[in-house]
Amino acid sequence: MSVDERLDRLEQRMVVLETLVREFAGGRAGGQAALQAKLEPVAQAAAPPPRPVPVEPAPSPPPVPPIPPVRPLRPPVRQPAYEQWIGQRGLLAVGVFALILAAGYLLKLSFDRGWISPAMRCAGGVLAGIGIGALGWRLHERYRTYGAALIGCGAAIIYLSVWAAARLYGFMPPTTGIAGLALVALALAMVAYAIDVEALGLTAVVGAFVAPVLLGRSQSNADLLLLYQGSMGAALGWVAARRQWRYTMAAIAVSVFGLGWAATSESRRPMGALAYAVLAGAGGVWVGLRERWWETRFLAFWGGWSLLATLADRLDPRWPVFAAGALLALPVWRHGLRHRGRWSLGEGLYFFATPILLGWAVQSLAPPLFKEQQWLAALVVAAPYLAVGFATPRPAFAFIGAAALAVATVQRWSGLEATVVLLGLTMLWAALDHRLGRSDGRWYATGTLALALTHLYDADASARDYHEPAFVGAWAGVLWLAIAVTAGLAARLWKREPLNDASRLVQRGLWLVAGAMLLFGVTEEIRRYFRLQSATRTTASLASGLSVSAWWLVVSAVLVTVGLRRNLRAARIAGLCVAGLAVLKVLVFDLAALDALYRVGSVFILGLVSLLLAYLYHRQARPSSPDPT
Repeated sequence: MSVDERLDRLEQRMVVLETLVREFAGGRAGGQAALQAKLEPVAQAAAPPPRPVPVEPAPSPPPVPPIPPVRPLRPPVRQPAYEQWIGQRGLLAVGVFALILAAGYLLKLSFDRGWISPAMRCAGGVLAGIGIGALGWRLHERYRTYGAALIGCGAAIIYLSVWAAARLYGFMPPTTGIAGLALVALALAMVAYAIDVEALGLTAVVGAFVAPVLLGRSQSNADLLLLYQGSMGAALGWVAARRQWRYTMAAIAVSVFGLGWAATSESRRPMGALAYAVLAGAGGVWVGLRERWWETRFLAFWGGWSLLATLADRLDPRWPVFAAGALLALPVWRHGLRHRGRWSLGEGLYFFATPILLGWAVQSLAPPLFKEQQWLAALVVAAPYLAVGFATPRPAFAFIGAAALAVATVQRWSGLEATVVLLGLTMLWAALDHRLGRSDGRWYATGTLALALTHLYDADASARDYHEPAFVGAWAGVLWLAIAVTAGLAARLWKREPLNDASRLVQRGLWLVAGAMLLFGVTEEIRRYFRLQSATRTTASLASGLSVSAWWLVVSAVLVTVGLRRNLRAARIAGLCVAGLAVLKVLVFDLAALDALYRVGSVFILGLVSLLLAYLYHRQARPSSPDPT
């Protein structure tokens, strides 16, 4: 019996033994007989086949040598991280750099000693680069980093050889040399795309855009340079976008806009340079927003608009500036229309900066008209944003449209007319919420109201005529209108749904603003009235001081009365606050500044109103009920 047969029998017996151990360990019922019956087929299978009865006694088999014990496999030796990095990447980088350096020294040495002709030197360098690159291509499937490094090394040697042919030896014209370097870079980019190695793609980008710098002349053709950079940017950008190489795309953006700046300013064909700026800017913004690469979208957005601003004064006619601006805005608009989630800070910056830049670009359509009527630019920008924002529920577009319309209003009218129109827009935005079932117009109404009140108290108040009558003058009429609009928003027009803490706070704030404007607006009109009616300043001061105190106390009494009758705690608190202001005014200012008769009247009114308020509180004294506010 051979050794292999004995090993097979030993394996079968081990199977039987393992089965017996499992059965006994599991504690199965049925007894030893059932277990033996179950294992009998296994034992028969493990038994040796029957031997034929020999005629003569067979010789005894030789003794089987003992099987040596199998040594357990030793685990692989774990190398430290720094050791592995130095062994795999550090030495690899040193080797690649040494090969490139050796190729450069060989070219220089052969040039100094005249061993071979310049053409043979460059051709030999190209062949050596191709050989090293082919070796790297063959090894990259098993050793990815090692093979990619050899491919990059071969491309660098070819690049150096072509540069030497065009720059050192001069038997190749610069244009042909640049084309050769570009072909090397494109070939390396295709290889990088095939094996998906971003480092090679980044190397190809550097080689492609550095080629004009290395081989360019002092008096270069700016338009040809833009054509070259545009072609390289499009080809390499497509590769980087398909493979989602973030740093490669950022390097392309730096090269396209950084190196293209000087060429754009010196271009003799502004329309061609304009096309370069638009395609590069719009493409970069589109990729940067889609992939959320802040470096690419930052460089492309500001680079595209900067190139457009550089070319604007050189275009005749100037209307292509607006067309180019609209094309640069298209990727931002597309992202705003498709994006439903929360925007990042960069995305919001580009979205809200675009209408400002469009407002500058739209003036190129008719420069004399827009220079005379500056508000038209903001109106033109507001129209498409409002159309998109209110046709579909897109609050970001609607907000920009509302803001642009407010800017157009302020630029169109400079006096009280602007405040009146802003108050009308405030009512419009709030009413559209109820009409269209939205909830964003209330915020546009709040912002527009704030702008209207700022305009009323800042620009309009400072321009008010000194002799304008009180209470019935133009400024006072707009003030009563502003108070009515604010109170209308607080009462019903400002949509409270969805009801949350912010909506409650804004509604209470609107009531507070309306009350404050009424209180202090009437106060100012009282002082104006007595100043215009009285002969002397002293008489006007005494009469207005008494009247203001009486007015504050009347307002306090009205607020407390309304708060008690309607169980409005906020109104009662506001009335008590106004009463406190009145008491402070009477005790601190009126008693010290007013004449005897006016002083008596002021204190008398204070006493009557205070007694009235105390009577109302005593009359309404009962167990507190739930406060609806």
